[in-house]
Amino acid sequence: MGFQDLKRLLQLVLIALIIGAGLLPAQDLDRTIEFQFGGRAIVVPRFGPRFEVLPVLELMGAEAGYSPAAGTFIVVWGERSIQFAIDHKMVLIDGTLQEARDAPAASPGGVAVSLTFLDRSLLSPMDHHLEPIPGGYRIVPGARFADPVTVRPAAADFGATTTLLLSLSRPAEVLVEETPAGAVVVRFEDASPQLDSTVPFRSRRVHSLTSRNQTIELALASGVGLLSWHVVEDPPRVIVELGIASPTPTPAPVQVVRRTGPRPIVIDPGHGGDDVGARSADGLMEKDLVLGIAHRLKRVLEARGHPVRLTREDDVHRALTDRTALANRLEARVFISLHANASTVASVSGAETYYMSLDQSSTDAEAAATADLENRAGAASGERSPLDLILWDLAQAEVLNESADLALALQGRLNALLGLRDRGVKQAPFVVLTGATMPAALVEVGFLSNPSQASLLAQPTRQQELAEAIADGVEDFVRR
Repeated sequence: MGFQDLKRLLQLVLIALIIGAGLLPAQDLDRTIEFQFGGRAIVVPRFGPRFEVLPVLELMGAEAGYSPAAGTFIVVWGERSIQFAIDHKMVLIDGTLQEARDAPAASPGGVAVSLTFLDRSLLSPMDHHLEPIPGGYRIVPGARFADPVTVRPAAADFGATTTLLLSLSRPAEVLVEETPAGAVVVRFEDASPQLDSTVPFRSRRVHSLTSRNQTIELALASGVGLLSWHVVEDPPRVIVELGIASPTPTPAPVQVVRRTGPRPIVIDPGHGGDDVGARSADGLMEKDLVLGIAHRLKRVLEARGHPVRLTREDDVHRALTDRTALANRLEARVFISLHANASTVASVSGAETYYMSLDQSSTDAEAAATADLENRAGAASGERSPLDLILWDLAQAEVLNESADLALALQGRLNALLGLRDRGVKQAPFVVLTGATMPAALVEVGFLSNPSQASLLAQPTRQQELAEAIADGVEDFVRR
């Protein structure tokens, strides 16, 4: 039995099954829709929102039929192969699964689909699309919908802003804009976004995300609007900054100027204001020590041609999440938080560097204690919950290795150039590192609880050496 004979036999069987089961309303059988392709036309039956699709595919010259072994309909167009099944939304396109908007249904002719299914899941992979005409549609060259791209969303809510991170399965041309009605839309110029729902999404300001055609629409809390956005290429991510929008009679789309110069290095001097941090027996406060090192580090890096921003320029308090939010808004190349440690054992000394723990665990008990101390010291009202931190870090898994490389580069320079005791690179759940969209590390330059090390840290020459060592580590990383 040939392919056409098998197809006709299957169609007769399906007709009998459908008529017997009464799957299609009789009053719809006289409705038709016309399709044109290459100067030829065909009229096919229509059943509610669906219509017979096999004759349309044959009009194009595609081979279309049913595979009993696979239980699917198979469409072959040149080198393209598409498989789909009745009552299933999943479509296999050249070996890649894509979820359709709706599922095909059984019909007297074999299978009926919607216009959306035909346009998105069948014609688009064959580089064609539908063009409306009186009484029907014309099939014309040019895909309306590009290949799918998986989008995994995550959000970090800060005190006054929210960073929305969209991790992409592949690079794509993206435009983020605010509509005249005040809605924020992420448009994909060359891709069909498919939202990944395997990881829960939580945010106080972004209530939900909806994928429609080649856009993702953001449902925002009242008064929240678009502040800025940018794209990071490796790994591909779209970073959207959201916050309180100033009301205007007719909100205009936000015009985003792409950065042409180098992205800044953001240095975060820990603590500040009433939060003094650790303190030596001689009265040297951590907040003053790290601010001095930060200013020296800024001058060293700027002298080497790097733009630098500090999260605080003087002795003021900054919430932990506000520091990270600033780095995100500035599209920082790296984020480095400077601190000095303390221990109940006065003999403990040395420097250590941390990067974020993916699962909120710590390398050891000492690392956990250090993170807990820093987190409590800089805590502010409205800090993110542990679950929010975990969800963010799962979304940032792609850049975790970069943060580890940054921490290793910094620790290596501290060890080699200053002869400090190597306390290693560790992981711990520091709040100030969570929410960063760039490689981020936290440096503990020494122990103020150790009298001899505290005395050394108080010397301007040692602070300059620390600044230069950290600058060398930054350059080792950014110039890889």
